[in-house]
Amino acid sequence: MSELVPTFIIEPILNDDESKISLRATARLVDKSNCLSISSDSIKQLLSQRGFGRYRVIQEQVDEIVEALTEAIGQINDESDTEGNSIETDAIAEAKDATAEVEINDTKLEAVLSIASAEGGKDIVLSDAQGLLEKAGVTYGVDNSKIDELLEIARKAPAGETSSAVVAFALMPVTGDDAHFVPLVDTANERILKPRLFADGTVDMLDLGDMPTVQAEAELLKKEAFTKGDKGIDVCWGVIAPEPGKDFDFKPGKGTEVSGEDEMLLIATISGQPNLLPRGMKVDDVIKVNSVDLSTGHIKTDANLIVKGDICEGMKVRCEGDITVGGVIESADVIAKGNILVGKGVLGRTAGHSISADKLSVSIEAGDTIYAMFASYARLNADNDIMIAEQLLHCDTTSKSKIIVGNEKTVGSQIVGGTTRSSKSIETDILGASAGVITNLDLSGPFKIKAYELSCNRSIIDGKSAMLNNMRNAYSKFMLLPITEARTVHTDKIKNTIIFLVNEIKELEIQGDLLNEESEATCNDLVVTAKRKIHPNVILKIGRSSFKSTRAREAGILYYSEREVHYTPVVKS
Repeated sequence: MSELVPTFIIEPILNDDESKISLRATARLVDKSNCLSISSDSIKQLLSQRGFGRYRVIQEQVDEIVEALTEAIGQINDESDTEGNSIETDAIAEAKDATAEVEINDTKLEAVLSIASAEGGKDIVLSDAQGLLEKAGVTYGVDNSKIDELLEIARKAPAGETSSAVVAFALMPVTGDDAHFVPLVDTANERILKPRLFADGTVDMLDLGDMPTVQAEAELLKKEAFTKGDKGIDVCWGVIAPEPGKDFDFKPGKGTEVSGEDEMLLIATISGQPNLLPRGMKVDDVIKVNSVDLSTGHIKTDANLIVKGDICEGMKVRCEGDITVGGVIESADVIAKGNILVGKGVLGRTAGHSISADKLSVSIEAGDTIYAMFASYARLNADNDIMIAEQLLHCDTTSKSKIIVGNEKTVGSQIVGGTTRSSKSIETDILGASAGVITNLDLSGPFKIKAYELSCNRSIIDGKSAMLNNMRNAYSKFMLLPITEARTVHTDKIKNTIIFLVNEIKELEIQGDLLNEESEATCNDLVVTAKRKIHPNVILKIGRSSFKSTRAREAGILYYSEREVHYTPVVKS
């Protein structure tokens, strides 16, 4: 026979305005197996089952009711005690509408809307959010789609949880353009990169047209004034002042001046060859010759030199400016403080089979850039980039910057044989040759500089250390003498010198550590790129590490990392 136990049957009651929920608890005797305990959790579960799960529970009231009902159950003795024993409680849960607030950052560049999800009450709608933003002063840049997204998130979020989003954005000001300078004439550097284009679409890489020159009073450079920028608007419709561009003055070079009639124009004061400078131009005197041969003799000039044809075998050219050669440089000795631009190529030969620099018949040195279509059996030395359009064959080549063999218009550019040195990078299509010609690449220039600095640092430390030992020996000897005023003066001086030397040596050792770190970092920036193939017997040296290609490899890069030279293939696009 089943056992009956007292309990209360609980039903939630929604008040007339549906804002609060109370409970009606009716006493009953029920089968013990079906009796549910009365607890805070069971009441919350009941609310959830009846569709009131999002209402905010008044926990203190729930706890009091649980305690009261538990006590009342203990007072029920039999069925007669349950008759009419019904209790209606105060509100144990209440509906709370969703709330929202607007936060505007100090710069007023954006406004954030935060919504605390409804707890059984009304959700925020778009018009509510718009009104709240307007009341907060947010009148510009409101994105209704962002508000809609946030409202949807808030509706699905757990009751009472806060969701936030940026819903208004300022119109950012546009920074003004800096003053800049527009060349009005071509320069020699641009000319070499502009081969003649024919009507049929073909390009003659060897026909570079006439060398650009200007006459006195020609307009060279136009200054475009800086702009003030465009104003922005913050989310409260306030004006955001733009950052104006920077103004720069002309820096006229030799043979130029600012026009007296238009301060935004730089003009030539002499006839000659224009060359672009930072914020200005210079016009160099120009010497034009058909060729450099026995008819002209060796040439030494302070002006730019334009050679329409060739610089022939055995000739010497010394130039303080740029040298432009329309033809070839063949077994000649050419030095320029500026650029050396060769329309065709550089041709040399070697004594015997040696490719050492002193055995090559042509030597070219530039204080800036060397450009040529090709070079063979030549010594090339440039303080800036060396750019060869097609092939670098059996040359001794040194650049304090980059070496690039090939361009967008050439296919199969190649470095074969010789030694190619760069302080930054080497780039070409093909390294070496299928016949296995030994091709040396050297990117140790920066490393050698750092090694020299480290050697000097170590020499100074050794010298200071020797002085320190001498001072310490002298101090020990003075301390053996009788104590006198003179001895005290001398020992104090020696002690101060010792302290000074110790500190100097510590600083030098720190500098040495930094130099070591800089040396490794410098080497890590060095790279060789072969865009098509690497043949056997290509040897690369970087710092104290080296790499030798023992077999043909596809396109890849050679780089220095963790004190070793590595090869990584490059997937062709």
